[in-house]
Amino acid sequence: MPCGEQIISCSSNGLESTMKISPETALSEARKGEILRMSTTQIAAALFQLQQVDLEMDRLSAEQQSLAGSLQSTSALKKLRAEDSISQQQLANGLQAQKDAEWALEDLERRLKQQEQRLYGGGVTNAKELHALQQEVQHLRAQQTRQEELTLEIMEAAESLREVAARKELAVREAEKAWEQTIAAGAARRADLELRLQGLSEKRARLALGLDSELVRRYEGLRKTKQGRVVSKIEQNSCQWCRVILTPSELQRVRVSPELQTCSNCGRILYYDR
Repeated sequence: MPCGEQIISCSSNGLESTMKISPETALSEARKGEILRMSTTQIAAALFQLQQVDLEMDRLSAEQQSLAGSLQSTSALKKLRAEDSISQQQLANGLQAQKDAEWALEDLERRLKQQEQRLYGGGVTNAKELHALQQEVQHLRAQQTRQEELTLEIMEAAESLREVAARKELAVREAEKAWEQTIAAGAARRADLELRLQGLSEKRARLALGLDSELVRRYEGLRKTKQGRVVSKIEQNSCQWCRVILTPSELQRVRVSPELQTCSNCGRILYYDR
């Protein structure tokens, strides 16, 4: 006889016969017997417990999806990097403008110095030439003053751009550091969620195994239309979900009826916790 098989003897009209039952069949029959011995209240309680596990799994799955989305989203960091890149380019342009202004001022100073040397050096004696040279010097001095003012303005603007660029660069560094910490914390949380979901999945399988398969299919079908809440506890003689007060006869049926009772208003299975 194969290992694990059970032999059951039976008699009919004085004749005995035997039949072999596999361990799987024996276990299935035993489970059916346990299910049949469950009272309606026990079945409702088991369904309620199954529902609590499902709701927790739904919550953790939603958190898992949200976490995955947040870990993939780098829009804030990308925005800061783009702003930093723009500020660095603006600073580079500002520094180049400052350099051009300084070069222009140096050129004016050089030309002014040359013309002043000619004016006061004694090399020019012609009155007409001296007058023209004096006008040229005055013109260059006016240009020098305007260029000095312009150069100062450009230098101040460049300094302002330098400060903005420094702030943007610091913001990017801080955001990148925070992002690295978020990634590390997210990875740890994701691992924890996966572990908890695995444990709940195993618990759910055990709970479902203790219930009639047809009842479990009915429960799972109702979950899709009842916002995940198929079973509603009775609290203060009313349905916990829709708050409709049950009549004394309805309460009595929930307590003693061999059939599962549903709320007349929301249609959920009623569970009375003794």
